[in-house]
Amino acid sequence: MQAFIQKYSNYIVLALILIISLAVYGTRYDIPNSMFWDENYHIASAQKHIDGVMYMEPHPPLGKMLIAMTEVLVGVNDDIDKQKLNQTDYLNGNEMPKGLQFDGFRLASTLLMALSVLFFYGIVHRITQRQWIAAAFTSMIIFDNALVIHSRSIMLEGIQMFFILAAVYYLVRCITRPKAITLANYAILGVLIGLTISVKINGMILLLLFVMLFGVDQWQHIKAFNWLALSKRLLITVPAGVLPVLLVFFSVFYIHIGMGKEIVNNRTYKASPEYLNYIRKGETFSLAAFSVGMKDNWRYMSEYADGVPRLDICKDGENGSHASGWPIGKKSINYRWDKDTIDGKVQVRYKQLIGNPVVWFSVLAGIVLSTGLLISRFVYGNAVKDPKLFYWIAGFTGLYLAYMIAILQIERVMYLYHYLVPLVFGAINLALLFNYIFRDEIMANSRHTMINLGIFVLLVIGIFAFFSPFTYGFQMTEDEFALRNWFSFWQLNVVR
Repeated sequence: MQAFIQKYSNYIVLALILIISLAVYGTRYDIPNSMFWDENYHIASAQKHIDGVMYMEPHPPLGKMLIAMTEVLVGVNDDIDKQKLNQTDYLNGNEMPKGLQFDGFRLASTLLMALSVLFFYGIVHRITQRQWIAAAFTSMIIFDNALVIHSRSIMLEGIQMFFILAAVYYLVRCITRPKAITLANYAILGVLIGLTISVKINGMILLLLFVMLFGVDQWQHIKAFNWLALSKRLLITVPAGVLPVLLVFFSVFYIHIGMGKEIVNNRTYKASPEYLNYIRKGETFSLAAFSVGMKDNWRYMSEYADGVPRLDICKDGENGSHASGWPIGKKSINYRWDKDTIDGKVQVRYKQLIGNPVVWFSVLAGIVLSTGLLISRFVYGNAVKDPKLFYWIAGFTGLYLAYMIAILQIERVMYLYHYLVPLVFGAINLALLFNYIFRDEIMANSRHTMINLGIFVLLVIGIFAFFSPFTYGFQMTEDEFALRNWFSFWQLNVVR
């Protein structure tokens, strides 16, 4: 038995991680049986894919297409008239078809986010070569309250996170294996980046993965300042990587435009007469229709982005927040609440976007420490004890900082869940930083180091459980709410 466990230990660990992740993300994912936050938008868009109705939206369509696919596969609403969803872009609660269930619509994001933790484990495991470190830090992704509540909904972040971590894992796999990096590696990475961008445009941050891959691929020429060799390699690797990104992105839009064969309720989204004519003739899958429809979709996305208001912290009920406060969880969003009076005492079910403070503050501390490590090397010339691990830390710190710097340039209102992408980069960075700092103890299999990391994992799980009423919508009294209102910058508001 012991020999069997040792031989298949990695598969056993992966199976346990997957089971735990599915349990955490899948439990009560169909509750509440009502919409919250952007579900009102995405459920309507997904249904239009199912019924072949033309629509345009500010985000690329892949996420909604996958939401529609799981709704069709689950089929719990097959006997329900869902035409109301095709007649609007924002489904009001009082217009929701009677008996509508959310299992199918929410499954895409819930399942893909639960599966994505395997990529996170693989990333850390391939870099550190330590199962227990990879498994321990994977707990940060499974047991973060913000990731769990936001991903188990009809929203896009859980779907996008699957492709983000898949792309990062593929990059790590290409770099850590002994084989030479080929053009096919650039192309496959491009496909994964293209899928990410086809869910949300902020996935363009992953274009930096090409820089990381090229840096490893051509490290010897970079050190020797061999500009001729670098230029020749760039001339073939840039098309090899970027063309698949564009191919995937435009292919998704081609399918999206082709599926929109009907105009309902005269909702044309300011489409051009040429595009509308192709729809009326039933030629939406023609290349001419795609050319015109792509221009119209892109124009709609641009105009929508320009029309989004700026952040106004003085506005009553403003849910947006400035990116500078995101690393500490500022500000939480109350997605939904339902109030009951039980035995004369008010109890409320909250659906609140709130992060696990152990996870979020640890990620922030890791970024501060790794930034200091980079400064000590590149500014003060201090020695590096593990060059490979150091450059991995530099890579993920760079991804985190690049995302945050890019977001800070955006003037429109943004929300706390836009931080989930750099949060995951920061969690990977923290795992690598831990391995760097305690390198000697880890190589010696120090029991003391393992115990300390185990305590950290238990703390992550314990704090997740403590804040789980906000995540799963368990009833809370005002006193129980106050017990969890730890910081004023979270801006939690009790419902009385």
